Amino acid sequence: MYLVFATVGIVFLLSDIYKNASYKLIFGGAFLFNSIVAFKYPQKFNLMILTFVIFLVSFSFLIKLILSKEKQEIAKEKTLSDYKGKIATVKKDIGKTLSIDGIGLIEFDNQVWQAKSIIDNEIKANSKVEIISKENMIMNVRAVE
Repeated sequence: MYLVFATVGIVFLLSDIYKNASYKLIFGGAFLFNSIVAFKYPQKFNLMILTFVIFLVSFSFLIKLILSKEKQEIAKEKTLSDYKGKIATVKKDIGKTLSIDGIGLIEFDNQVWQAKSIIDNEIKANSKVEIISKENMIMNVRAVE
């Protein structure tokens, strides 16, 4: 029985190389680890099913955790490098920084962002601005002459 589990696990892991999918890693790992249990306790079918479910849930949790960390790292890299120094178009007037409603809208990379001026000046719609930095979801910009 352990050979069946090991073979199925290897097939899942090898097929993951061809087309990357997290469920293949989850099932492949669960089958491989369960083959150890099947080798150690060949007559205990209920134990094999129970450990397979436990391994499946454990690997599922681990893979999801790893993938979410990777997504966060990719998002962080994009926020740090892809915006600074880029030119955007003002869609809604940006008011004075010290005013209550100093936040306007800019369009960059086919996305609309809230923006505020880094110096205390107004920037009219359809003007070009340079993105200086990003704070949460607000871009800090300055007018391009």
